Amino acid sequence: MAELTRRGAVTAGLALAAAPAKAAAPLTVSQVLERMHGQTGAPWFERGVDRIIAGDPGTPVTGIATTMMCTFDALKAAVAARCNLVITHEPTFWSHPDTVTRLQDDPLYRTKLAYMKAHNLVSFHFHDHWHGKKPVDGIHQGMADRMGWSGYITEPYDRHINLPPTTLGALAREFQRKLDDRTLRVVGDPALPVKRIAVSWGNCSLIPGAPYLNSDCDALVIGEEQDWDLIAYAQDLVTAGRRKGLIILGHVLSEQWGMDYAATWLRGFVPEVPVKFIRIIEPYWNLRKPVFEIGTRLLQTRVLP
Repeated sequence: MAELTRRGAVTAGLALAAAPAKAAAPLTVSQVLERMHGQTGAPWFERGVDRIIAGDPGTPVTGIATTMMCTFDALKAAVAARCNLVITHEPTFWSHPDTVTRLQDDPLYRTKLAYMKAHNLVSFHFHDHWHGKKPVDGIHQGMADRMGWSGYITEPYDRHINLPPTTLGALAREFQRKLDDRTLRVVGDPALPVKRIAVSWGNCSLIPGAPYLNSDCDALVIGEEQDWDLIAYAQDLVTAGRRKGLIILGHVLSEQWGMDYAATWLRGFVPEVPVKFIRIIEPYWNLRKPVFEIGTRLLQTRVLP
């Protein structure tokens, strides 16, 4: 009897071993976001703009795309890359809080939303927590990596960077080359010696822009701001005799590589699906290099008459 019992146990064990393994449940959007909560080095909070803007949190994730701004172009690139979770630093629907109350009948809003639904896309606005990443703001880390300045970030992190001696003009050209920035603007003397800069990627208004300019930095680097406040302040500061400079990169190009770093960061704890960085196009062109771009590819270059 004991022998029969042993034979039955062996047979049952062999049957279990031969049975196909149960497939793991697909990773969902909400599970990816839960993992992100524990990886920023700072407490997760519900205030602010970070949230799902469009799509279902229960959606199975086929791939993750990180991008600076969830433009229509970025959405099409995500679909082509088979990524249905788009983690975007800036909005999907054209305002910082992604408020769509007054857009319900807007034809472009309806077209863009319909495209996202048709392709099972989910967009997640990842702004406040990425800037709040510890010990270093995620955007700042990615931009410093792109510029080759990671070794110049000091602890504790602040927005000042000590650089090898250069000039304002040479620094502007370095940004132009490394960021492929064709519409960069500068206030100040191109020959101004620069050893220490302050950076405020993205938008920088008069406050804190003016205090940055009045700090011990030689130049302030920003993404964008209105001409009549911080830009005018910098111009008046230079006219008043202060040896200072201001470099305006454009919002997209001043933060874009922070989302390249976000893709690297996500790969460290989301191994189940591909994670890809989608570079979006600069929204402007200039008269020396008029271009028409779609899908981050240069399709046409011509000289205007």
